[in-house]
Amino acid sequence: MLRGMVIYPLAWLGWFRPCDELAAAVADVLLIGFYGATGASPSARLLARQVRRGQVGSVFFVEHNVGTLDDVQDLVAMMHRPDMPALLAIDQEGGVVQRLVKDHGFTRFQGAKRMVQVKSAEDAREIYAQAGQEMAALGFRVNMGPVLDLDDPNNPAIGKYGRAFSDDPDRITAYGRAFLEGFGRAGIFCAAKHFPGQGKATSDSHDRPADITQTWTEEELTPYARLIAERRAPDMIMMGHLRVDSIDGSTLPATVSRAIVTDLLRKRLGYDGIIMTDDIDMEAVRAVMNRKEALIEALAAGNDLIMIKNLFRYDPLLPERAVRWVRRAIAEGRLNEDQIFASAEKVRALRRRAQRDPR
Repeated sequence: MLRGMVIYPLAWLGWFRPCDELAAAVADVLLIGFYGATGASPSARLLARQVRRGQVGSVFFVEHNVGTLDDVQDLVAMMHRPDMPALLAIDQEGGVVQRLVKDHGFTRFQGAKRMVQVKSAEDAREIYAQAGQEMAALGFRVNMGPVLDLDDPNNPAIGKYGRAFSDDPDRITAYGRAFLEGFGRAGIFCAAKHFPGQGKATSDSHDRPADITQTWTEEELTPYARLIAERRAPDMIMMGHLRVDSIDGSTLPATVSRAIVTDLLRKRLGYDGIIMTDDIDMEAVRAVMNRKEALIEALAAGNDLIMIKNLFRYDPLLPERAVRWVRRAIAEGRLNEDQIFASAEKVRALRRRAQRDPR
């Protein structure tokens, strides 16, 4: 953070920021985080300025960004851009992963596993619709859920906390549908996760790529395949930092695997919505490549939206650098310019939907 503050004034002024068509497209494929939980945070203030200048199209809030209700309202207002709303995203799964809680005027609701135990899918849909209305009223438009992973109590990141609905693909599909329909009724776009299925992982992908090669089966694709085939498919699907050598022998996480992002999710399952990464600043990715390479490889794999927390190794000039990295990768033949524009247009279409229905 301290190193980043040295170049902060240059980023604030933005004198040398690129302003061409490609730069605008790169802005739309960025989902950036920030440091702090109040409007006084220099990181938040700069990111809001970059949003208003059109350098960043989407912003995500994590737990440490959520302070009092007044603080959250101030931050949301700061990130507002009236001509083309930024997509503001947050984890609001329910249970232990509910960032907006009673102190913010939000209704507490059960986590996925408990929801299945105490509510029908129809009742769950109504609960999710109410939660979605509360989110939309505050200004958020993206919920990073539902979790479509198969439940395994031994999973240290999902099963341990009751974040998965069930170990039965039929039940996961039913309650995943209720989640999508409920939040969707309130105008909230949902990002189903963690593709291609993190439920059977025995390690936490926050720490390193979770190697699920020995535990992963095709059954884990079932909820995704069924929901993709429905009229209201998920607006987004989030990739997991998961290693599946049986699909991609490179040993790299699914997030940066073309075999998994494009060949499996896009082509085989026929998904045509927005594919997004989990945070590429997580140790699971940082352990195998730097931020520059992760961004390029994630785009080359076929992701449309790249999530970067930008907290550790804080870089105020991240939006400018991202444009430069992408431009150079296109010149080197590592990225396709048309693909960048196509991904940007998918995200812009979602932002236009938010603009038409501001809630």
